[in-house]
Amino acid sequence: MCGDFHRKYTVCRPPGCAPRGCLRGLRRRTLLSQSGLSALPAPQSMTLAQLSKEYEASAVLLRKRLRLLRQKLSQETDEEEIWHLKRRIAELTPMLTQMNELAELTARYYERGYYRNEKYTL
Repeated sequence: MCGDFHRKYTVCRPPGCAPRGCLRGLRRRTLLSQSGLSALPAPQSMTLAQLSKEYEASAVLLRKRLRLLRQKLSQETDEEEIWHLKRRIAELTPMLTQMNELAELTARYYERGYYRNEKYTL
């Protein structure tokens, strides 16, 4: 299926005919069958307004996760677990900032008077 060499130096067959030894093909078929998809959808173009909404939705999820982690942090007594929670919060906070910045940038990209963030310009 993937054209790679596998067990006993055999090459995968064309798409749809993966041999039993092809782990990559097996993983792909398993994921597709679990998700209910028969084939991968064709790529579609996305507008900046649609992309902005995706960034906003991701930012909402990150905010919820950060709120949950902060609640756990306030209740936690184990020092090692506190360290892990603080580290995870420190990793997610810049991601949230970037999601918010990119959501605004993609939403207002074509406005004439909009001052773009210098981080995202060439």
